[in-house]
Amino acid sequence: MKKNLFLVVLMLFATCSFAADFIPTPMTITGESLLEYQFEGGELTIPFEMGGKPGAVYLVINTSGQGENITAVQNGNLGWHYVNGIDTTVYVSPRYQRDIGSQTIVWDGTNQDAEMVAAGVYDYYLWGYDDKTPRLKACDYIQIGFDWESQMTHIIETGVDGMPLDNPILFGARLWWAEFYWIGEGETECPKWAKNSSHFKWVLGGDATDLGNLQWTECAIYPQSNGGALGPYDEGFFLAGGPVLDPTDQSIFYHCSHNVSALVNTMLKWEFVSDGEAILDETWLGWDELEWEDQGAKIGSWSQNNSCYTDNNYIYVNSPGLHQKEIEWNRLRCVSFDGEPIFDKALHEWYMPEDGGPNGYINGSFHHLHASKNRPNNWLLVAHTCCMWEMIDTTRILEDEATPQADYVVFQNRNGDYFLDRAFEPDYEPAWVCLTDAEGTELRVDSATIDKNGFNIMGTSYVGLSSFAVATQDGTGIEHMHFADDVVSDNQNTNLGGQVLHSGSAYDGFYWSTAVTEEDVSIGGLGYAGQHTANHIAFDSFRGTITNESTAVEEEAIAAFAVDQNTPNPFNPTTTIGFTITEAGHVSVDIYNVAGQKVDTLVNDALSAGRHSLVWDASGMSAGVYFYTVKSGDFSKTMKMTLLK
Repeated sequence: MKKNLFLVVLMLFATCSFAADFIPTPMTITGESLLEYQFEGGELTIPFEMGGKPGAVYLVINTSGQGENITAVQNGNLGWHYVNGIDTTVYVSPRYQRDIGSQTIVWDGTNQDAEMVAAGVYDYYLWGYDDKTPRLKACDYIQIGFDWESQMTHIIETGVDGMPLDNPILFGARLWWAEFYWIGEGETECPKWAKNSSHFKWVLGGDATDLGNLQWTECAIYPQSNGGALGPYDEGFFLAGGPVLDPTDQSIFYHCSHNVSALVNTMLKWEFVSDGEAILDETWLGWDELEWEDQGAKIGSWSQNNSCYTDNNYIYVNSPGLHQKEIEWNRLRCVSFDGEPIFDKALHEWYMPEDGGPNGYINGSFHHLHASKNRPNNWLLVAHTCCMWEMIDTTRILEDEATPQADYVVFQNRNGDYFLDRAFEPDYEPAWVCLTDAEGTELRVDSATIDKNGFNIMGTSYVGLSSFAVATQDGTGIEHMHFADDVVSDNQNTNLGGQVLHSGSAYDGFYWSTAVTEEDVSIGGLGYAGQHTANHIAFDSFRGTITNESTAVEEEAIAAFAVDQNTPNPFNPTTTIGFTITEAGHVSVDIYNVAGQKVDTLVNDALSAGRHSLVWDASGMSAGVYFYTVKSGDFSKTMKMTLLK
């Protein structure tokens, strides 16, 4: 009896332990904003702080302010890589392993060919990720990366006020074929939240396994698949593509609607009604006002959904098409939130060398598009699943719709880029290996996403391990990488890419897909095979400047009054706040909660000139966002920090 009671208590404890809120530990990389180096052959020591997580770190050196002079350049492996109107990468370091705390990386001033670079001004970047910790589950019910489909889920980072959300939102739509794999509710029936007409929201931070945290709405005009009765070739089969939220009203969303059999699509506007039918705005575009030819809708059983992306000014719509040279198949469309079509543009002309892929994959592949908006620039990163990714500058198109393709492409990896096609055998022939290994095993690019400093992260699969590849701002490859918990598996679609959240929130990191198998469904009851869960891994990047000019003036200006971001941030329960003053005098450092109430004072006294640091112990405080204000004479600065529990 006592033994049985012990087992019951143990099971209850285990249930409570696993039913926990999703609270990740972000990685933070903080370096010096300005470093002086004379480019005379000596070593430059680059100091930085690693916070939150240890992991792999890379140093990247780019030219600075030279982009307008770097146009239509072809370089890289075989000279096929195309770079246009962007500062280029001159050096990428090997992988360094770094622990939490004060760290350094040394650069000797040389480029990738071990030649000394010209003296001048350069941007330096530190990029790192957690390669030691298994991924942490963020949500059981929402997929981030999507196999052969376009990107159907986006991470909403900012609120209607334009400020970063404390709890970002996963927002997306179901894949049309998800219903065909439904198991949880029977062979021909599935709940409304899992139907291909459903759109959903998930606020990060809750219990990843709690279905009650999933908000969904149904676009009821779309016929349901009814467990396989309909398919992409059936008459009147409609699809809803990946949606975007209205930046001024997050109860409103937009998506591209497809009439699959007619090969046309349009844009629709809806009001999100939680756990009910969405309300269609019949006055905004629609079939009577806008009809686009949809070359990519009817591609065998892998019918493609045209997804939407936004820079909060316009809605961009991809139109993936068949991978054939004879047709102008891939287009980028743009409409305003007021319902005005802005442009309809051929995305690029495919570059096809004479030597085809070793297994015919180049010429026989379907063409699929994933995209992600860049934060520092109005750029769209596009990955084409089979061989290629590129960056385009939408600003150049918006300024003049007649802009030729050569002007709006920022870079294009016309040969599979520097490293993905050489990850296995660098000397393998023919030279164009189209992301394959020597046996012809396909390595696909399943997603494309960009961090706040412009690094490109592509989810890859079909190598036995799920993995991702990282490239610099001009498409230069850094390395082909893996997660700490990757295992070799016959299920090559185990993880199919994802997105990054990089807004400074407590939830920053990679959000990567993991497939749910039929075995998972039968054991865990998650829903259906073919579903992908969302999982988190920590990463961060930092940007600074290296110059051969004296930094004394800049350092003096900075030293006049400087307040550092607390480290670590987020933290639990202690964090360090650093600041610099040039004149001795009265200084106060106060802590406030989100309601503006002062909750603590770290110092309120006279301090000497120079740099100071204080430790705040928040053991008695509730988890959440806090602000610290440093005042010295006429100077004052407030910074945001996040306490985790």
